[in-house]
Amino acid sequence: MDKVHHVLETDDIINIALRMLACINTETVQHSIRTAYLSYKVVCEHPMGKGCKVENLVLLALFHTIGFFREDIHFGYIPHHNDLDFFGRDKVVQSKYVFACYYLNFMTPLKTDALPLQNFLQPHNKDLRQFLYQEEYKDIIYMCARISDYVMKNKETPLPDNINFIDPGHFAPEYVEAFKKANKGNALVDAIKSEAHVEELSKYISTIRFKQEDNKSLERMLVQLLDFKSTSTMKHSINTSSYALSLGLRMNLNSKELTILYNSAFLHDIGKIATPQRILEFPGKLSPEDMGIMRHHVNHSKRILNGFVPDEVLETVYRHHEKLNGKGYPRHIEGKDLTLIQRILTVADITSALNDSRSYKGEFSKEKTFSIIKNMTDRGELDPSITKFVLEDFDELVKEQAVLQHMLSVDFSKVITNYNDYILSDMGLMADSLLNNADADDIEEIEELGDLEESGGLEDLEEADDLEDLEEI
Repeated sequence: MDKVHHVLETDDIINIALRMLACINTETVQHSIRTAYLSYKVVCEHPMGKGCKVENLVLLALFHTIGFFREDIHFGYIPHHNDLDFFGRDKVVQSKYVFACYYLNFMTPLKTDALPLQNFLQPHNKDLRQFLYQEEYKDIIYMCARISDYVMKNKETPLPDNINFIDPGHFAPEYVEAFKKANKGNALVDAIKSEAHVEELSKYISTIRFKQEDNKSLERMLVQLLDFKSTSTMKHSINTSSYALSLGLRMNLNSKELTILYNSAFLHDIGKIATPQRILEFPGKLSPEDMGIMRHHVNHSKRILNGFVPDEVLETVYRHHEKLNGKGYPRHIEGKDLTLIQRILTVADITSALNDSRSYKGEFSKEKTFSIIKNMTDRGELDPSITKFVLEDFDELVKEQAVLQHMLSVDFSKVITNYNDYILSDMGLMADSLLNNADADDIEEIEELGDLEESGGLEDLEEADDLEDLEEI
C-alpha cells in the first residue's frame, strides 16, 4: 500500500457523499445543506467555545441526518419517502439521530464530537455544556435544523421575529441572538429561498482539509454508504479493490498507475446506490428490463464522481464493464481503446464477483472460476496477459486478499451493537409477549424455515446460460 496514494481531498469526499445520499433522498440532503449553511453563518457571528471546530460543526450538520437514509428493520422505516418528520418525539425519529451519533463516531474523523446527537431532540441544557463542550455543536445544529424545516414548510410565511416560537425552550439564547444578527434584513432566509446558500457553503467546504489518516477514514465511509442499499455491493467494492492491487503489482504498475487503479476500483460501483434495492438484492435471474436498470449504474457512478476525481479515475470507473471484443457496456469500446489499468479493473471486478457470495449465488469453486475466466479470455473479452495471473497464481491471490481486505475494511459492528442496545433497551417485554402468544404451528413453521436456511435455500447459478446474468461479467 506504500505505492498507493489517495487522490480525493476532504471536500471531494464530502461532495461525493452528499451526491450518493441524494440518490436515496434528495429532500433530506437539501435540509442538511441548509442546516450546515445556517450553522456556519451563526458561528461567524458568535464563535464557539474552546474545543469546538468550525469544520467539525459543518460536517456534523451535513451528516446529522444520516440515520434517515437507512432502512430500519425495527421500525419498518423507508428512507426514500418524502413525508419526513425530522422532529417527531417518538422513538422512530429519535433513533435516526442515535444511529447518526454512533455512525459518525466510529466511521468518521468526527469521533466523540458526534456524541451529542444521541440527545439531539432534547432541550438546550446550559449546565451540561459546562462539562461537555460537544453540546455546543448540538445546540447550534438543532436550532438551525428547526429553522431550515420551518422555512421550507412555510415558504409564504415570514420567519417569526422571535424564533423561540418555533420550538419554545429548546434554543440556546446566545445563538438565537447570533442568528438574529446574521439574518439581518432576512439575509439568510433569502439566501436559502434563492438557493444562493449552496454556493456560499461550497466555498467554505472547499477550504476544509483533514489529515491524511482522517481523509482515509472519510474515503472508507463512501463505500460503507453502499451498505445502506446493499451489503453485498459494499463488500464487493472492497474485494475488487484488493484483487486490483494484487493484479496491478503483478503487472509491474508504477506508483502513479497503482494509485489510479486502486482509487478506480474503490469507487467503481458507487453508482449502485442509485439502483433500486430490489434489483441489487434480487435472489434470482433479473428480467431484461431490470438488467438494463442494473447496468445503468456506470452512468450513475460517472454522474456522482464527475468534478471530484481525476479524469483517469472517472473514465476507468465508467469503463469497467467494457470488453476487449467490444461486447461490453455502456459504449462497446474495443480493446485498442482500453488502457491497461481499465483492463486490470475489469478482471479484478469479475474475479471478485465469482468469489463473492451474493443474493443469488454462493461463492463459486476454484474450478468454476477458472472455467469462466478462461472461456471469457478465449472469447476475446479479457486480456490474457492479466488473466494468466488469476489462472496461474490463484491460491496466492486469495491469500493476499485476507490481508488487503482487512486494511480496506471498517469495523461496522460497533455502530450496530450500540444502536441495537438503544433500540432493544425497552423492547424486551414486547418480544416476550409476542413469543408467548405464538402458537405451536407458528413455531413449527419457524423451525422449518430454519432447516431450509441450513440446507442452503436457493441453489447457486450453475448453468452456463445463467452466468451471463451475473452482472459483473
